[in-house]
Amino acid sequence: MGIVYGIAAALCWGASDFVVTHVSRAIGVRHTFFYVQLVGMVLAGALLLFRPGAPAPTPLVWLLVVGIGLFNVIGTLLLYRSFAIGTLALVSPIASGFAVVSALLALLAGERPARLALLGALLLVGGVVVVSRSPHDRQAATLAGVPEALGVTLCFGVSLWALDYVTPALGILWPVLVLRCVELVCAIGLLARQRALPARLNAPRWVLVVLGALLDTLAFIAFNMGLGSAYTTIVTALASLFSAVTVLLAWVFLRERLAPAQWAGVAVILCGVLLVSM
Repeated sequence: MGIVYGIAAALCWGASDFVVTHVSRAIGVRHTFFYVQLVGMVLAGALLLFRPGAPAPTPLVWLLVVGIGLFNVIGTLLLYRSFAIGTLALVSPIASGFAVVSALLALLAGERPARLALLGALLLVGGVVVVSRSPHDRQAATLAGVPEALGVTLCFGVSLWALDYVTPALGILWPVLVLRCVELVCAIGLLARQRALPARLNAPRWVLVVLGALLDTLAFIAFNMGLGSAYTTIVTALASLFSAVTVLLAWVFLRERLAPAQWAGVAVILCGVLLVSM
């Protein structure tokens, strides 16, 4: 079941990123971040109404999940930034490299993935190098957003790996709610620093925000369920396939194009992710 949950997380994250991109390009990263976290917190809280009762873990576990939330804040802001300024079909596969970070941390923590998984990690790194090279075709994607996508790789790699240490004590839904609360507080702080009120949303953008937050919340739930039935390395690698979903949606709806060498790099990244998951 861990494989099913990992794939479900990838589908939801990929679709959510594609939807949120349209909002972030229209109203900005900080405002989008605020609305997605606000709606996500409401959704997570509503789901917990069907599962009454609060867990009673140690204070260390609560501190750990708050720390995970801070890493996730940085990663999410960088992700939105990379989507807002970069080519979606380029930055999304790079961001999916968080599977390498999670795999290496899990390896150091005692997990023993197969040799194919290690080969996949090497392919992922090589793919990032290839896809990050400057394109020769002027009409191809630029490198805008690539540094931010690399930051996403590190932040999400650490935070998703660490979730495996809090879900046994907090369950599936509580970590999602705590993450949303931490991220919402940070989002409010960012807006307050700019002395800015949240941007007004028209009806179509509200629909996109709610849809993006719903998909993102479902992705976290599926990911946490996967951690309970499979290795962190496997679930994280499968979840990182979200980039394939985002690339496909960008190709179909946005008509984004990459240079041939960059498409080769994207293919190497995706092949690496598949090997990591085997």
